[in-house]
Amino acid sequence: MSAYPAIGEPAVTAAAMRAAAGLVEESGLAGLSVTCTGEQICVQVCTWAGDPGQRAAQVALLARLAGTHAYQHDSRASAFSQIQACGQAGGIPVTVFTALEVRTRPAGAGPVPLAIAPGGQVTMVPGGQLPAGWRWVTDLDGEPAAAAPGPEAA
Repeated sequence: MSAYPAIGEPAVTAAAMRAAAGLVEESGLAGLSVTCTGEQICVQVCTWAGDPGQRAAQVALLARLAGTHAYQHDSRASAFSQIQACGQAGGIPVTVFTALEVRTRPAGAGPVPLAIAPGGQVTMVPGGQLPAGWRWVTDLDGEPAAAAPGPEAA
């Protein structure tokens, strides 16, 4: 059985808004951007809501309230990373996230994003295509000492 009312989309969106309001109120957090549709709730912890560690902790708190865990979600197609959680509020799917800055190193054609290989080696990744099993180095990571040249395109 769904938590969605069977009346129509405005009622569904209103139900999502009430569920989102409960989540925000229970968290006690400010600086959130909330979007509700007839299908889901999206909660963004804005970059001005704190430093990366504080924002990650806020996502983790909201994740716990939504019955789930936060994790680092890295794009494989471009140098983009965020802390994200997907759970439920009032039976309605909710996604919580905050953007992270991917660290870079200067190179001839401009800054090159850094990634961490499965063995822990920090490597420059020209073109921003993240290899499988790797993750982006973000502003949550300490400053890497040196970066190895990037992997060869396969």
